[in-house]
Amino acid sequence: MQKSPKKETRNPFVRFLAVATAVSIIVVAYAFAFDRTDVDLEPIKDEQRKVSLVRIIRGLSRPDILEFETIETFHIVEVATPCQPGGFEPAARDTNGPYIEMFPTCGLPGSDVTVRGHNFEPNQEGPLSFIPPSEVTLKLAQIRADEDGEWEVGVELPERPDEVTQHLRFTTKERTGQWALSDTATNTWDKMVETVMLAFIATTLGTIVGIPLSFMSARNLMRSVRTPLVSVALFFVGLPIGIVAGRQLGRWVTDVSANVGSNAPAQLGLSIAVAIAGWLALRLTLREDDDEPVTPAERTLRWSVVAAVVVGALFSIGFFGRFLFEVGSDLKEPLGAFGFLGGFIRTIGDLLTTFLTFTAALTTGVAAAVLGTKLGHFVNDKLAAGPAAVIRMVAGALAVALLTTGIGGMVQWMYELQLTSNARATTAGGILLALTGGLIAGRLGRGWVSDALGGFAIVARFVISIAGIAIGLATGILLGVLADAALGLFDAEGTLWAPAALGAALGLVGVLATRGRDQLPSGMATYYVARTVFNGIRSIEPLVMVIVFVVWVGIGPFAGALALGLHTIAGLAKLYSEQVESIMEGPIEAVAATGATKLQNIVYAVVPQIVPPYIAFTLYRWDINVRMSTIIGFAGGGGVGFLLQQNINLLQYRAASVQMLAIAVVVATLDFVSANIRSRIV
Repeated sequence: MQKSPKKETRNPFVRFLAVATAVSIIVVAYAFAFDRTDVDLEPIKDEQRKVSLVRIIRGLSRPDILEFETIETFHIVEVATPCQPGGFEPAARDTNGPYIEMFPTCGLPGSDVTVRGHNFEPNQEGPLSFIPPSEVTLKLAQIRADEDGEWEVGVELPERPDEVTQHLRFTTKERTGQWALSDTATNTWDKMVETVMLAFIATTLGTIVGIPLSFMSARNLMRSVRTPLVSVALFFVGLPIGIVAGRQLGRWVTDVSANVGSNAPAQLGLSIAVAIAGWLALRLTLREDDDEPVTPAERTLRWSVVAAVVVGALFSIGFFGRFLFEVGSDLKEPLGAFGFLGGFIRTIGDLLTTFLTFTAALTTGVAAAVLGTKLGHFVNDKLAAGPAAVIRMVAGALAVALLTTGIGGMVQWMYELQLTSNARATTAGGILLALTGGLIAGRLGRGWVSDALGGFAIVARFVISIAGIAIGLATGILLGVLADAALGLFDAEGTLWAPAALGAALGLVGVLATRGRDQLPSGMATYYVARTVFNGIRSIEPLVMVIVFVVWVGIGPFAGALALGLHTIAGLAKLYSEQVESIMEGPIEAVAATGATKLQNIVYAVVPQIVPPYIAFTLYRWDINVRMSTIIGFAGGGGVGFLLQQNINLLQYRAASVQMLAIAVVVATLDFVSANIRSRIV
């Protein structure tokens, strides 16, 4: 019978020392935290602060939701502060009804006086205020009469000296009607509806943009995507060329559609005619004939027709946008209470025409980039090695030159550089080689440092990556200085030719360095870029974003919707992509085995698995946006938060309590509704 190994006991002293060390570390951490957060209990003991706290709590506990119809009555007594030479006697008052008096009748600013009230209704209450010549109301005390309708209070005269006679005013209210919603409650309801709709628009915008972006930031979908170097290079060459061409095309289409004028029937007719002509052209040109293969001439004709139809579609959108703008403007007044429908139609039309140039630039840019990618595949697969190598080097040099020129131009635009500055070239070279150095160092670190080292391996690889970034940054800056100095020989110093020349040289070096690795991990590069952009946007709070949008579109809920929408795009895209990464791989492999394309794989294998969680995430984000929209109003983003901030700043805590109560009710209601919807879907 084997004896079980004797359990090793730990030395009690060592155990005590470990526990004492852990406790000491915790105590020191909390002590440091208390010091950095200025934890101090002395203000809590201050009596004045206690009085203020009680006043605020009492105000918040009495929300101004319902009110009687009332009539206000002002009871006034004249005051001299300071006293006039020879004394001061206020005007005679009618003592048969309610009146107030002050003793003494004058005094220095800051002096104590006694104010008495006579002949009021039993237990009648109201504020006692000081009214200077500016007619600003300075509240001194809240008064409540006794059972006999009398009251007396001591107050301090404000620091408002003036030679003109001033006044003390006691305000009473007499109820004349039934209970009704207060103005505060009505305004809060309007702003709460505005808040919910603001969150709804932001969530819709985030969902529409976030769904396609989520597929580009899903690791499991992008891991297998590899692209020939020449295709990547021609993609970056075609993208800016297409954007510039599309921008000019969009401006031309916008000018032509604007020349039609404000004739709504003509605009609608042109839009329909262009759309029908495009549809007929596609039907006649893209007929499928299974018996005969498509010749190169026919393929060229088809692409030409598609390009013409795209241009026609832009014209149709421009005409239709003008039509909606005119119709919406005409319908706004006749629709009366439903005039917002006319405003909506008008805004949609304005949106179509305003962003027509952007749409054209984006469409042609993407089309040119895709065309460049297909051309790269043709060069890589069909051409001989010699010509393909030459095209690869030219395309690589041109692509990196355009990239560095773009970086240099952005630096020029942001910092308004002097002509003698070499920051264009140094910034472009530094950014490009810093990224390259980080990627190379990261790959080397994974090879040099073994996983068996555990946590040390992570730290070591991180240090190696930082070193690679630093070396790449320094090298890029140095090369930028040299490139700018070299172009100075041709009187091109401080221009965008320096980053372009540097980029072309680096592109050639990159092509030569990757000759043995022609297939580049373009999918993972897209994944890391998308995730970096999402994290950068998510790190900026909507409260900060709304400050920028307020400058752009003005104070109001539109600025808040844009700020929340931008933050929602990043937040939902990250949540969506993580859901895509957690789907089952079996359906993807099964669909891929049938020879399906990447797009077909996403449609038939990925989408059916993600629809329920996507809906659940969208509803959850709407719930979050409703809560966040109550805060961005503090920075001018509209909604109930704007009203809440005003009431807090004016010390109107009863009104602020109404907004806080409305926020709690709406958030709780939406949480309940969305939870039930999610439970039915997921």
